[in-house]
Amino acid sequence: LLDIAGSVLDVPYALAHGLLTIHEYDPKNAEQSTGVDLTCLKGITAVEGKYLSLPSPISRTKHWRGAFTVYHSQIDVNSPLTSLLEEGKRYRIKMTGTDLGIRRWAYSDRQELADDDHPPAHDSKAVRIVNSKPSAGNATFTVVKSLPWPPRVETTISLCKFSPSLNATTNLEPSRDTALEISVTNTGPASVTVQTRGRQSFLVPWGPFQPEPDADDSRVRIISSKSGMASLQVIDCVTGDVVRGNDDRGKCSLTDSHIDSRPKLENLVVLRPGDPLVRRFDIRALLDGLADGQYMVRLRPRGCRWWNGEIGEEDCEDGRVPERLGNGVVPPLMLESKDEVGVCVREGQLYESDSDIVLGISEKQDFWMMRHYISP
Repeated sequence: LLDIAGSVLDVPYALAHGLLTIHEYDPKNAEQSTGVDLTCLKGITAVEGKYLSLPSPISRTKHWRGAFTVYHSQIDVNSPLTSLLEEGKRYRIKMTGTDLGIRRWAYSDRQELADDDHPPAHDSKAVRIVNSKPSAGNATFTVVKSLPWPPRVETTISLCKFSPSLNATTNLEPSRDTALEISVTNTGPASVTVQTRGRQSFLVPWGPFQPEPDADDSRVRIISSKSGMASLQVIDCVTGDVVRGNDDRGKCSLTDSHIDSRPKLENLVVLRPGDPLVRRFDIRALLDGLADGQYMVRLRPRGCRWWNGEIGEEDCEDGRVPERLGNGVVPPLMLESKDEVGVCVREGQLYESDSDIVLGISEKQDFWMMRHYISP
């Protein structure tokens, strides 16, 4: 447990006392930057009672790259630090040396902590912690006046009986009697248009080394009228292992400059307030080949590019969203759900966990489901 008061994690204090510096980039020359006058921060004192708990590396099973603890330092819009930042300008905050400014630490059972702001359970000890990676410890950002914020959407998943009344977007034939149902409801006050496939353009959160997993994933989203099965994961209930949908496509920045990156109208859907968008999928091919046992199907979080209002054919150019609408900097609209659906595989058959509904997963007729529709 680390006492972070007066450390680099206490950003305003660290800037005022030389642990961090902030530079403003020259808009005409990205290689040049000048230090920002921090005189107005001199009266800032350390925020006491702030602690950060780090898990022990003992018995750690995950790769060390995935074992980092992320700390978010929020900046008050009315703070002296904010007054230094000007709209439209680009800045960089970086460490001035290796000293992290952390002076006290203590061992503590993580289970005893309700959050990271509790005091140490034991007497703390003096320590001087340093940054072991000189190239780390900097953040570059651009200041904007405001960001359009996406509405919150509620996403639920469940198993359901097939009904002949289902519309054409279900992707199921009348002969199928069970489906995985995805329901997405816009809880905001107005309609939004959402991109369901192809290269997505939105603000991407960055982790210690690269964008966070799946942040810039261009695979088909679950609300697409095509197969969105790439958004699903299957977990073994006994081992907790992900047995389907854990593939990493990797990151590649190479693109053809001649490819039209504007989203296609056919890849857009409209989410109207309070009007659920429902998709139903046959998941037998997803589970085909699994050993007998109990499994959980869940939805992997995916971000989507979105626009306020309803974009129709009259708004598009050559069947695509025009650049005047497509180049905005926006946070993603997130498709995520805490729901998990339990299924049982036994002797080549798929059973719903709490019923006698059976699907023959050995059938291979669901060819549409096996394809991943991925645009460049």
